Amino acid sequence: MRALLILLLCLPTTVLAAVKCPVPRLLSFQVEKEIRRDMLGFTEGLEVHDGALYESTGDFFGESRINRIDPVSGHVSTLVNAGKSYFGEGMTFFGGKLYQMTWRENRVFVFDEQMRRLPELVNPREGWGLTHDDSNLIASDGSSRLYFLSPQDFSTRRTLRVINNGRFLENINELEFAQGSIWANVFEDWNVVKISPVTGCVEATANLKPLRARMTKADREAIDSDANFIPNGIAYDPASGRFTLTGKYWPMLFSGRFSGG
Repeated sequence: MRALLILLLCLPTTVLAAVKCPVPRLLSFQVEKEIRRDMLGFTEGLEVHDGALYESTGDFFGESRINRIDPVSGHVSTLVNAGKSYFGEGMTFFGGKLYQMTWRENRVFVFDEQMRRLPELVNPREGWGLTHDDSNLIASDGSSRLYFLSPQDFSTRRTLRVINNGRFLENINELEFAQGSIWANVFEDWNVVKISPVTGCVEATANLKPLRARMTKADREAIDSDANFIPNGIAYDPASGRFTLTGKYWPMLFSGRFSGG
């Protein structure tokens, strides 16, 4: 027993942190609806609100915007257009307010329900994904950490390291809190991960490559033309129980459910 304890203490922290995590289950995404949007966006945040899809975009290909996407027609209406004055990132509605982070500018924009600007908040880290649970905003910064934050001042209440198959999972990007778990895209990866908000363990993964096969040849050629055009965008509608998934500069959004495992 003493020898085993010494061996464990000598293991890398990535392994020690993960010894209690189960092997992630494998899920598949079953598409129930496809939405073709009429204006592309470099999607950095996606959320269902008031019966529509809302999107935050970055300015690599286009402009930093907050868009409203009609889930029936796919029509995109721009609510805020910041041009290239900053790089828009994760976005979420919480407590009657819309929060939008920026990538490296350390700014957090806050809007009321009528999209009127409220006082800005400060994010001390890079901004990547943003979501919320019942009492906290939850943000990612491209590392393996998730930050549980005060909606009032963006101060950090708790930090959680995410563990997948015995390693800290880096490059966590877009986030969605749904069904008691945190769902996340991973930068430059086609897998969605389902994360326990208590332990940080990745409980399940889903490969989104089958979504590519549902696109037209022209659509596939378009998203294959740049390595940035990867999956990024997870929205959950509690009314229907469906998720909507998309990617950066994708012409399509896919609504459905995760199953299996």
